[in-house]
Amino acid sequence: MKRLGYLSLWGVLALVLPLLTVACSDDDPVESARIEIDAAGSTITLPYNDLEPREVSFTSNRDWTVEVPADGWVSVSPLKGEAGTATLTLTPSEANFGAERSAAVTIRTVDGTAEAVVTVVQQAPIEPTSLEIVAPQSRLVMGQKLTLSVKVEPEDAYLPSLVWSSSNPEIVSVDQQGVVTAVEEGEATITGTYGKLRCDMTFEVTDRFTTDGQGRTYSFADLVALPGSGVTGGEGAYTVSASMTIDEADVLAIADGDVVSIADGVELRIEGMVEFCPATKARIQPVDAESTPKPLYFTGDVKGGGKICNMEIDNCPIRYYGTADLTIEKCLFTGVRSSYSSINLGGSGLTTVENCEFRENGMPAISGGANVASALLFRDNYLYKNSNNTRNRPQINVTVPGDGQLEITGNTVIGPGEVTMNGGIAVANMLGISGANKVLIENNKVSDCRYGITTNGTMDVRIIGNELIDNKWDSNPMNGGSGVSIYNSAGGQKVYMQGNTIKGHLWGVTVIGNVSGGKGPEVNMGNTASGEENNPGGNVLADNGNGGVLYDLYNNSPMTVYAQGNTWGVATQDAASIETVIFHKNDNASLGEVIYLPAAE
Repeated sequence: MKRLGYLSLWGVLALVLPLLTVACSDDDPVESARIEIDAAGSTITLPYNDLEPREVSFTSNRDWTVEVPADGWVSVSPLKGEAGTATLTLTPSEANFGAERSAAVTIRTVDGTAEAVVTVVQQAPIEPTSLEIVAPQSRLVMGQKLTLSVKVEPEDAYLPSLVWSSSNPEIVSVDQQGVVTAVEEGEATITGTYGKLRCDMTFEVTDRFTTDGQGRTYSFADLVALPGSGVTGGEGAYTVSASMTIDEADVLAIADGDVVSIADGVELRIEGMVEFCPATKARIQPVDAESTPKPLYFTGDVKGGGKICNMEIDNCPIRYYGTADLTIEKCLFTGVRSSYSSINLGGSGLTTVENCEFRENGMPAISGGANVASALLFRDNYLYKNSNNTRNRPQINVTVPGDGQLEITGNTVIGPGEVTMNGGIAVANMLGISGANKVLIENNKVSDCRYGITTNGTMDVRIIGNELIDNKWDSNPMNGGSGVSIYNSAGGQKVYMQGNTIKGHLWGVTVIGNVSGGKGPEVNMGNTASGEENNPGGNVLADNGNGGVLYDLYNNSPMTVYAQGNTWGVATQDAASIETVIFHKNDNASLGEVIYLPAAE
């Protein structure tokens, strides 16, 4: 009986322990499977052409897998993972050119008890509402090719293709890739068509590159980027290998430090405004020592001439033929080998040249067309051995200004100091230009040239305060060697001379007119009379002569010359002494008289 009771106790325990275990499980139930997608990731909407990857974050409490749609336009990575937080990357494989489409990406727990869906929507393409042809320029050079592009509105619209056509393929042709070719000079319109939409652009073909005339300012770096411009290079070093034109409405500028090399026979023509005014220095030059570019051609009729300053210009003359004003200052002109002066004037605009240097150029520093009244302010410049190619040219050789200004003031002009053909300053009216023709030649220093100053033709000129020294370098005294030479056979020239120093010439002052016709210039070198003709004189003449004879003043005209108040190249300023250095009526009865007394005290 006792044995049975003991065994029964263990049996009871065996029955009770399982019951206790079941009771514990009821207190801690198993968590159900779940997948939670970030709020922003349930639906992803893409534009038709957006192929950028998108990321979707989610949390799963079970290991998971991804089911990708069978049509395959969306790729997904990764395709499986462990429980926890994960990120899917969804990438569209191609743009959508049809109707709007969607794809359901399913994230599912491995046991299949929970899932979540990410819907990817790719929109249909946007139809364009307007088209516009875009090209870097509308002016082309014959033979030039250009690829067109099209601006679409709205910007994200889909434009599959255009049908291209030309109004005149013999002038400008176009292929179906939008490549235009300039064939012959003229104009043609290129048209692109898409359904009911069209876009047009008219192209002009010329024999040289020309800017578009849209009021743009071009640098040489800008020109490099334009097909057909003939400008190459970069980083401040540029080469112009073909003639080109800047339209009258445009501006050409040069950057500080630029070096622009121009090929042989190439013309840079600026019909608009020039802004060649770097902060410190820029340079224009030939491409090599054997090359001679055509002159830089400026007009500036519409926007104004502009300004050139701080430039070094080597063997590239300037031709300014504009009606607007042009200023040139603080420039160096050297090495001109062509038949052009460093600066050539042919327009009616006012040209101001100040604080420039002209060194050893083959032709004059500046000259003007004989048939054009060009206004000029030529101030404080330094000229050294210009007109050195043996031609009979002065270093300053200009035409009267009509009713404009002509002032040559404060310049230093130096010749080679040897037998030469280059003179100092010359002002002429060879073709009878009308107007006041007022000329001021003041405070210049001219030395070692063939002659100092010469005037020719009808004008009203004032020669004041100049220092003329040793301008005697002509092998024949009959051809030159005057400090001041005044020529006017037809009459109408008035000359006022005051305060000049004239020393060391073959002739001090020569006055030349038409003796037989009774005409010549009206010369006032000093007049003690009151009123408009009053002139204190103050001219100093000395050491002027040739052939052993002194000639301070040679009046080879029928006109009376007033020359009072001056100092002559004689020891005693009396009549007998002064007569020895003056040639006039007392020497030849057909000539006019020189009234020289009283002389300077």
